[in-house]
Amino acid sequence: MIKNAKSCSGMDRRIDTIQVSKSDRQIAKEHMRDADSVADFICRAAEKLRSAEGLLSRLFVHRTQ
Repeated sequence: MIKNAKSCSGMDRRIDTIQVSKSDRQIAKEHMRDADSVADFICRAAEKLRSAEGLLSRLFVHRTQ
């Protein structure tokens, strides 16, 4: 999420300019942060899967030699 901090603050500013109630803007910001958290979680899961793939690949190569 840290790598997206600048984009979040930019989105916050854009949301602030939308002509809706303050509570609607707050809800939009919360949804944006939730979506960012989900994207961050998916990226971390993908990294872990790639790491596991590498470990399994090395294990398989080691077992077949």
